[in-house]
Amino acid sequence: MTTVALDLLGGDGAPGVVADAVAQLVHEGDVDLIVVGPADTARRLLNDRGVPPESVRIVDAGRGASMAGNPLSTLRDHDDVTVTVAVGLVRGALADAWVSVGHTGAAVAAAVLGLGRVPGMSRPALAVVVPALAGPVILVDAGAAPDATPDVLRQFALAGWAYGQALGIDDPVVGLLTIGSEDGKGDRLRKSAHDLLAESLPLAGVRYAGGVEGNDVALGQRAQVIVTDGFTGNVLLKGLEGATRWAAHHIGAAYGDDGPARAVIRETSTSEFAGGMLLGVDGVTVVGHGSGTAEEICACVRLAARAARTGLVSATGEALRKVVRR
Repeated sequence: MTTVALDLLGGDGAPGVVADAVAQLVHEGDVDLIVVGPADTARRLLNDRGVPPESVRIVDAGRGASMAGNPLSTLRDHDDVTVTVAVGLVRGALADAWVSVGHTGAAVAAAVLGLGRVPGMSRPALAVVVPALAGPVILVDAGAAPDATPDVLRQFALAGWAYGQALGIDDPVVGLLTIGSEDGKGDRLRKSAHDLLAESLPLAGVRYAGGVEGNDVALGQRAQVIVTDGFTGNVLLKGLEGATRWAAHHIGAAYGDDGPARAVIRETSTSEFAGGMLLGVDGVTVVGHGSGTAEEICACVRLAARAARTGLVSATGEALRKVVRR
């Protein structure tokens, strides 16, 4: 089976909610798990949930990455941080992928430092697959790089296109998230990025739709890859999450808490939506939302396992190298 290392101390509800996810995944039996965190704490929590000791490996790591402060300082000053240890397992081929729902900056920094960047990417980006009405939409970046330049957005566009190809989306169309589809809309970054994308993407054989708006992410008709800086992308993604939960709540009120419509919406919100694939690093890294539930953490682990089994990162890297050469 595919082996996934999971950060026990990542997330708002850690370590308890992560232990809940481990118990569920062990019951499913589809993934070989390595739990990374304080060994005594991990054993106690898993024992409390009836997880057989022989079903999960535990690798000791004494501390998590604090949500406060500079994550780089934490990683430099300590070698027992859970994200660093988990990355080391992937680098040493003891795990095929790793997952954290903790501090995004710490997870990104650990992945870059431990796994290295792929050619063509100066910064990594989180790619989240949104289940839009017309088909899946890849949102890049969803929080890895809060600041961006036009050239960084060009890199994100090419990486998102390559990721879409690897996922089986044939010749995806790229759009730039802004406040209108007309030329000249947006702030200075969006205007400069639009000019660069309009000039460079067709030369690489990538179709460019121009500017798209926030509703296009949920509709999925104008573009299958939508590019933005990590700050804007993260705000948008959390807005979509809130709207999905609002709809689930009100449909549940109309049809009963166990109504089939509410179940469909709940299932949608816990698929690939639950976490993002980190593009631009040489290894399978999935970063989930800090407020993730046990089911959403399970979805992140399943995404990581599927990516490792199908060679998704290597396929994305190869598609990226081809399009960069063009």
